[in-house]
Amino acid sequence: MAQTEGGLSKKCTEESLGGFKLPLDLWEKQRLMQDNQEMSQASASVNESCHSRCILVHTLVMIFGTSAWIGVNGIFIQLPLLVNPLPEKWGLAAYLVIIIQLANVAPVMYGLLRRFSCRISESNCISVMLVFASVVMGLLAFWYEWTFIIFEKERSLALFILTFFTAAVSCSSSVLFMPYLRNFKEVYLVSYFIGEGLSGVMPSIVALIQGIDESLVCNNTNQQSISEGEETLPRFSSKYYFLFLCTCLCVSFFAFLILDKLPYLNKEKISSQELDNKLLCNEIQNNQVLSKNSITQMNEAKIDTYNKTDIQGIPINHDTQKNHSSTLDETCLYILLGVVCFLANGFLPSLMPYSCLSYGNMTYHLSTTFSQIANPTACLFALWFLPQGRKIIIWLSLLISFSSCYIIYLALVSSNAPLRDSDLGVVLVILSWIIVVALISYMKLIITSVFRRKSEETLFGVGIVMQAGSACGAVLSFLLINFTSLLQRHDPCESLNNT
Repeated sequence: MAQTEGGLSKKCTEESLGGFKLPLDLWEKQRLMQDNQEMSQASASVNESCHSRCILVHTLVMIFGTSAWIGVNGIFIQLPLLVNPLPEKWGLAAYLVIIIQLANVAPVMYGLLRRFSCRISESNCISVMLVFASVVMGLLAFWYEWTFIIFEKERSLALFILTFFTAAVSCSSSVLFMPYLRNFKEVYLVSYFIGEGLSGVMPSIVALIQGIDESLVCNNTNQQSISEGEETLPRFSSKYYFLFLCTCLCVSFFAFLILDKLPYLNKEKISSQELDNKLLCNEIQNNQVLSKNSITQMNEAKIDTYNKTDIQGIPINHDTQKNHSSTLDETCLYILLGVVCFLANGFLPSLMPYSCLSYGNMTYHLSTTFSQIANPTACLFALWFLPQGRKIIIWLSLLISFSSCYIIYLALVSSNAPLRDSDLGVVLVILSWIIVVALISYMKLIITSVFRRKSEETLFGVGIVMQAGSACGAVLSFLLINFTSLLQRHDPCESLNNT
């Protein structure tokens, strides 16, 4: 039967070639070549489909990542256009910093719910938060100028309440958005961080396009406004700027829906069994590392006991010295991290109007926008160069201290700022803010990576120190601005009257 089939196939081959007799082995080679060609074409189509799917997931994760801090960053970037019309004036930034710190109650509540084993769907919770953030930003576009009388003083209550809800969503992103990405391959976490960086860059670009109101209006008719050559007006109002942020949040929400619900992207996700296996493997590896370290430490202790002795034969204990030095280094890093967050997240942002507005609204505008761009730029630079030696930390600390002291000095002498009428003073202010924000962001990454290499448990202490430092800076700046006379607002109309 097999011989009959072989003969038929050989006969068919001969007929297909017009009577020309082709050997059987050559016919089989030709068939194999055709099969390989078809398989390569199918493999190429599969690879092309995987490549396009990967690009789509990277794009969606990046868009989703922009929703993390775009609300808070966008409000701060818009402050140069809000401080003059709103009743808080230059103290507006201090109020917003305090409100943002209070918004940390949202992730605390979420953590307590998870602690008590409440079943919360991460995807549903993220969807609700993104919709809520979009609605809040839309309301902010129309209500940011609404003021109310509180304790016989006019306050921007609508802006404060909506900023609190916006900050609550942003603060919760660290405990919701990033943990959700564990369902995807690890490579997509980089795209999320890129999107998180774009949450400060995108509003900055729009703010640069928007421009600033540099005109001066005084109540006294005898006083004149700034000359027409220096007078500028924004190309569009804050209303349309906040509507742009609302649109970005809506786009992020739809990107998350596609990322979470589209079956086409399921191949880029990690199944629950694979996730459990991955966690189990990590736990086994950690246990193996711990056991190896413990064995190594025991052997080293035995060697130290028998070999490292002084003249009298008494063992020398070097482990105590090493542990003491390591503990001292960790304590110094914790203190340094707390001071850095004290400056970056609480104290200096509140002083920004006082250090910049003496040189004009444009100086404040450029300092705000370029410092927001400096933050992700420093984080991107850290992907290629992230040193962890003591010398680089010391030098960065000195540069941050010098720049911060200069900014604090400008805030304290805001009523009579040095080099106020020269371009050099403007350049120094803008450069100081760019350097401070960039170096502080870089410093935080260095210190965090140092603790990360020690153990993951230390990251919990890092988070507590960062939050404590930020809260202390916000409270101190709020008290200095509202309950002392150390910070005085520069009045340009008074200078015009004196001239």
